[in-house]
Amino acid sequence: MKKIIPLFLALLLISGCSAERLTPVINEDLKLSAIYKTGDFSFSCEIEKKGNEIKFTPTSTKAKGLIIICNGKELIFKRKNFSKSFKVDEIDKTNPALILYQVFSSLESAEVNLIDDKFCYKGNCTLGKYILTQNKDNSFHSLEIPMAEISITFEN
Repeated sequence: MKKIIPLFLALLLISGCSAERLTPVINEDLKLSAIYKTGDFSFSCEIEKKGNEIKFTPTSTKAKGLIIICNGKELIFKRKNFSKSFKVDEIDKTNPALILYQVFSSLESAEVNLIDDKFCYKGNCTLGKYILTQNKDNSFHSLEIPMAEISITFEN
């Protein structure tokens, strides 16, 4: 009996020292301005998330005014009076709206760490591993997909 009590107390102490569970907040709806970069090419854009849908709108280059909407099943391209939809598997995997949809859809299963006062999500999309960083105030900092040489820097 004397040996069981210290063992029980030791187990109780060890279980009380578990790792802190990080709980960053991902808003269901958000609107962000960002710089999208792929290789040496970059442009500014607006990113809007409403529920289960991502809306990506370039605000510079000749693509200015194009709206790309991804809901996970299809991508819809809109510009003035033009509208065309495609199934997700018919679209190039480097499409920005598709990438953002995949990243935001997978955040609940992503690994989360606190690094340099930023939440760092590490997960996978069809282009490989991604790293999404979020500031402690829950605003987004950046998204990187190193294997595809794609990065998005969010403007606050």
